[in-house]
Amino acid sequence: MFDDIDGPEQKTLLRLLIIVGIGLPILIEVVTFGSMMGHHLMGDTGGEAVPETPTAAEAGAGVGDPILESANVSARIDAASVVTADDGWRFTLAVNVTNTGSDPTAVRLDSVTTRNGETVADTASTGQLPVGGTDDVTQSWLLPPGERPDTVAVTVFVYPDGESVQSTQYTVALGDIPVSNR
Repeated sequence: MFDDIDGPEQKTLLRLLIIVGIGLPILIEVVTFGSMMGHHLMGDTGGEAVPETPTAAEAGAGVGDPILESANVSARIDAASVVTADDGWRFTLAVNVTNTGSDPTAVRLDSVTTRNGETVADTASTGQLPVGGTDDVTQSWLLPPGERPDTVAVTVFVYPDGESVQSTQYTVALGDIPVSNR
């Protein structure tokens, strides 16, 4: 095999290249395996601070969260769901409202805006609540297929003298509402 190579220097050079060509990849594999085993057995992170992956905070309200804390009413989400269907995704929101003010109030769920910016209008209201009164309001909106709710518009009505009305509109950011295929 080495008969056609002239001189001992060329044979030594060829042997050295073969040893390096085979030995170097084996050496790299042994060092890598040893490093992995060392980290596994010793719990060593290599002396470097490894930052944790940040967990995104939920940006909006979900079930059980308050959505209004005004001087006149307190409102909390009792139930929220998105159900898929062929004609669209049905978003249903149930809110418990308590009149915490000194005048009769009412709360109306107005429109929903999807994450893509499309607004779907439909309303439901508690009706006029006496001071200290509590009521539930539930509304369902048919969203375009694949759309999820982003915000809901809520209007609070205050009846200071029983006849006139003062209204304030709020936009409530919603968190991730569960989607189901019922």
